[in-house]
Amino acid sequence: MEKRKWNYDYSKTLWMKMFLARPDFEHNRSSVLITFEQALDIIKVIDNLTLGIKKIVYLVGWQGLGHDDCFPEMETVNEFLKRECDETAKESLYWLFEEAKKYNTVVSFHGNVADVYGTNASFPDFVKANAVVNGLDGKPAVIEIFNGRDAYKSSYKQYWDSGLFKKYWDRFCEATPVREAGTVHLDNFCIAQNLNPFTSVEEEDEGRNKMLDYIASLGIDVTTEYTYRELELRAESPDHPIRKIYETACSPLPVGSFEDAPIRTLGRIPASWWTSGMTVEDCMRIKPSLYSGHLTDPALLSAFYGAMHGEDIWMDKSIDPSDWIDEFVFQFCTLQLPYFYLNRFERLRYEPDGDDYTVFFSDDVISRGREHSITKGGITLKKGGDVILPLNDENTVFVVYSKDGRSGSWAVPDAAGTVAEVFKISGDGKIQYGNVEASEGVVSLDVGEGEALALYFKAE
Repeated sequence: MEKRKWNYDYSKTLWMKMFLARPDFEHNRSSVLITFEQALDIIKVIDNLTLGIKKIVYLVGWQGLGHDDCFPEMETVNEFLKRECDETAKESLYWLFEEAKKYNTVVSFHGNVADVYGTNASFPDFVKANAVVNGLDGKPAVIEIFNGRDAYKSSYKQYWDSGLFKKYWDRFCEATPVREAGTVHLDNFCIAQNLNPFTSVEEEDEGRNKMLDYIASLGIDVTTEYTYRELELRAESPDHPIRKIYETACSPLPVGSFEDAPIRTLGRIPASWWTSGMTVEDCMRIKPSLYSGHLTDPALLSAFYGAMHGEDIWMDKSIDPSDWIDEFVFQFCTLQLPYFYLNRFERLRYEPDGDDYTVFFSDDVISRGREHSITKGGITLKKGGDVILPLNDENTVFVVYSKDGRSGSWAVPDAAGTVAEVFKISGDGKIQYGNVEASEGVVSLDVGEGEALALYFKAE
């Protein structure tokens, strides 16, 4: 399928998740990591660190009591996240959405239409419509356990045919500014086949496509969790929990490889959190503007790079900027920035290099995975933790970074001018260092350990 017109080019946009809260069902409350107010504080710092580029932040745990609560219903905003000055959490959510715009950030939502919980008010409707995956006995089958609760799977064919999808998706759109955001992140959008009444993988795929097309008709892009390459009865995923249900209907279970399955959502989903199941041939033939994300194969990630996640940084560190800024800058400069840069060029060919790859791009750009290096015309732009790359297509802004610190000459091929203002990048904003002159495409800079500088060239 050809690429549809996306609202964003995800290969050129910094998009991340932000984990706000998880449920504490025992005490009927939410265990909060980040409130809406604190989310804006983080967004402000990110905007300074990324020099005002376009960003999307998907909120995780914004609904119910937190992460993975309520699904597939998405209409109740988590009251534990609201500001003290607001009457409702919904008011605080809309406040965050509007305020984030000032910092070049689109706030949107992490959701899920694949998982169904028996405690939901909607559950009887799903059971009646056979929109929950049933076992051979025709009863809803427990597939997994999340947050200590039985989790069922929705059967996309019946979910769509019954009208339930439109009903609950429209409620979601009424409760949130997702249509204005123009993008949403739907986790775990895997196919689950119904055993009674039986549905094929093709029927479920058709149902999912109808869902995606309906969301698109409302002006919303869908990003998601995985690359969906699925065979009948999940033959490509022998360890998935749903295979225990399939065992009751088929013995022996079919066995296959993900490589045998098409990327079923290609052209409908522009980006995934984990672009799993990708081969080097896939990376060569599929343009990042059609499908992008974070590669799970280390060898592919080293050669093609990929989208940084962000979410794990605040979960592993804290929300205190002094705890997370260094890690954020490191990932942005050594992973996201190279990804942005390589996505400018056509992917021409690759060569295996042991367990790694060397990839040749247009304009004589070469990425060597084993060396973690990028060169252009033989000039080194990245080598390990040392990076100097343009941030914008006009080549007026370059970012320079050194993991261990480096002084001396840095090449800036294609810079828009010969004189640049130099700023230190910080969470509080840019700190001016003075000017630097590029002589024959080279600048002399002292870059401290873990420091990032911005070079603003005056176009000539």
